[in-house]
Amino acid sequence: MSDRFWGALDNGIFVKNAIGCILCGWFISTATIFFENQKWSLLSQTILYFLTVSILYFLLSFFVGWIPFSLKGFAIGIGIFIPFHRIIWTAFYLYFRFQVKIMNEGIDKRRD
Repeated sequence: MSDRFWGALDNGIFVKNAIGCILCGWFISTATIFFENQKWSLLSQTILYFLTVSILYFLLSFFVGWIPFSLKGFAIGIGIFIPFHRIIWTAFYLYFRFQVKIMNEGIDKRRD
């Protein structure tokens, strides 16, 4: 295929986006450490996780250029981020709740 179709790849933009993706994945996965603290309620863990991920994501997004640094850009970003975050969090919650149910049933069968 020719460059006319794909366009020229800007190395600087590519590296900036690649590092942004790596950092984003790293802090989203690392922030799950809040869920390891059994002394906190699930609500507290979720709020701390959400705040940490939100703040870091938006700072990174503004720096990398994924979201325009403006009030409108921030509002659109929040409007997209919150529903996606909620859907993904709910999916993981339901998945792990189902896994706990399976494990508990397995424990109950062993006791019988």
